[in-house]
Amino acid sequence: IKKLENLTSKHFNSRVNYITSTEDNYPKNDEIFANIAILDEAIRKSVQVSFNYYDYEIDERLNLAFRPRKNSEGMIREYTINPYQMIAADGRYYLICNHDKYDTMANYRVDRIKNMKLLETKRKPLREIKGYERNLDLNKYIDEHIYMFSGESERVAVRLKKYALNEFIEFFNPEKIIFSNQTEEEVTARVKVNRTAMRNWALRYALHAKVISPEDLVEDIKRDIEHAWKNYQ
Repeated sequence: IKKLENLTSKHFNSRVNYITSTEDNYPKNDEIFANIAILDEAIRKSVQVSFNYYDYEIDERLNLAFRPRKNSEGMIREYTINPYQMIAADGRYYLICNHDKYDTMANYRVDRIKNMKLLETKRKPLREIKGYERNLDLNKYIDEHIYMFSGESERVAVRLKKYALNEFIEFFNPEKIIFSNQTEEEVTARVKVNRTAMRNWALRYALHAKVISPEDLVEDIKRDIEHAWKNYQ
């Protein structure tokens, strides 16, 4: 950082003294940059990759541990996927990819991948992925996949307190929001968004917004709130 500052003007140096970045307290994965390099080559060559995917767990000493996912037989699970793109979002790198046996997209955190290998087998053509027959529109993908959850997107209507409008626009592209039924205190906003991401967003902003359609999503959120309530009883 100091070397980079030396390349700037004195006006820049005098204005960065009070800017500080926070550090993660998670276990570090020293393979992340190697993963990015392998994925870059795999995407360029249109070939598959394999890897182990790690989760954070609490060990016997109550410390945060970084351990590989296992299959039903207790063996470390190896993923073989078709990679299409990487995205940097919320300070993390995500891999957009597909599993051969499915016709939908999946997302994986690159910093939770280890033992990645470049394979010689060709990846599945993008046109065989549901909803991506023509191309992968990254801007559209990011707009619809807040929190980078994978899965299908759908049209959702939210009844929103107007004082929370700034927070709403932080998550949803303002050019893609359709507003209606405005009152002095509330407005209805319609967006196309990943279903799982919307459930999480709705819980986070439950005091300020209410999902009003589709009805089955409303019922899912009601059950989420009931389960959250039981945790406090």
